Amino acid sequence: SERDIVRALGEHAVDGVLFLSIAFSAEYAALLQQYDIPWVVINNQSPGEAAFSVTHDDLEGSRQVVRHLVALGHACIAYMGNVGAGRTNEERLSGFCLELSAAGKGTDTGVVINCRGGEVSDGIQGARELLALRVRPTAIFCFNDLMAIGVLTELQRKGFSVPGDFSLVGFDNIPFSALTNPPLTTFDQPKRQIGAEAAQMMLDLLARSGSDEPARRILRGCLQVRASTAAPVIMGE
Repeated sequence: SERDIVRALGEHAVDGVLFLSIAFSAEYAALLQQYDIPWVVINNQSPGEAAFSVTHDDLEGSRQVVRHLVALGHACIAYMGNVGAGRTNEERLSGFCLELSAAGKGTDTGVVINCRGGEVSDGIQGARELLALRVRPTAIFCFNDLMAIGVLTELQRKGFSVPGDFSLVGFDNIPFSALTNPPLTTFDQPKRQIGAEAAQMMLDLLARSGSDEPARRILRGCLQVRASTAAPVIMGE
C-alpha cells in the first residue's frame, strides 16, 4: 500500500513529500526521482539513511531514561519494546543496554520483554509476562506512553502500586501521560521542532536554495520526571 501511495503522489504531481515513520526504501526513492519530486523523511524506520531527513536521537533519549532509574537506585530494570517499530525500537533498546553497561551493571540487571506492537493492549500483555517472571525488576521502561499506560492499568488491576512496587517510564510525552494516576514519567521528544525542521528542509529543496549535498538533522529531547518513578522499596524498611 505504501508503494501505491508513493506512485499516486508522483502521478498527481505533488510538489514535495514528507514521509513520517516508515521504512523509506530505495524503491520509493527511485519512484520519486522518476517524477523529479523532492522528499524529506522524518524518523526513518529503514536501516539505511535517506538523503534528506530529520530524526530524533532515540538512543540518547533511552540512555537518559535508564540514567534516571539507576540514579534512583534501581538495580534491575526492564525494557518493554515494540518489535514492530523497526529502527526506533532498536535504538531505544541499544540505549537501554549501553546505559546499563556505562553504569557498571551486568547483563543480568536488564530484562527485555518484546511485544508485537505499541498499543495499550500490548502493554497489558507485556505486564502479564513481567509479573510471571521469577525475579521481577523494580523499574519498567516502555517503548512508548501507550504501552506504559497499559502496564499501569494491569499493574493496578493486580493490586500493585506505582511507584511503590514498580517505577514506570514511558516515551513520547503524549497528552494523556500527564493525566494518569500517578502522572507518568516520560521522555519528551521535540515533536514541534522536528516538524518545523522537516518543513524548512522541504521549503529549501523546493526553492532549490539548499545544497545538493545530503542533509541529515538529529534532534534531542529531554526527560519529564513525574510521579510514576521513585527509589525502590527495600524489603524490611
